[in-house]
Amino acid sequence: MAGFVVNKSDGTNHIFKPSKKGLFFSDVKCENAHVLVHTVDSIKNKYRVKEYSDACKARSIQDIIGRPNTKDYIRYVENNMLPNCPITKADIIHSEEILGPNLGSLKGKRQEPNLQR
Repeated sequence: MAGFVVNKSDGTNHIFKPSKKGLFFSDVKCENAHVLVHTVDSIKNKYRVKEYSDACKARSIQDIIGRPNTKDYIRYVENNMLPNCPITKADIIHSEEILGPNLGSLKGKRQEPNLQR
């Protein structure tokens, strides 16, 4: 693998190369380069332990029920469509803020073939 180039709107380019383990990276050894990285650890520290635990529980339930998008997931919880569900809309929102979007929801769903002829 050779890598890829990201062309930014300001005219600069960032070259990403694969590491030995296959993860792509960009060398930022430039005087004017600033890299900001938000980690789960730094974000979760803004929440109480219970809020973090409930956010993780919300993500786990989202995975179990088929990874609906956030809007639909909130609707399911608010309309009591998940019997005995222990989470709230706030837990779902915290989950998005702490853990980021659910990748399974972003990747899309497998479409069943159209069997009508």
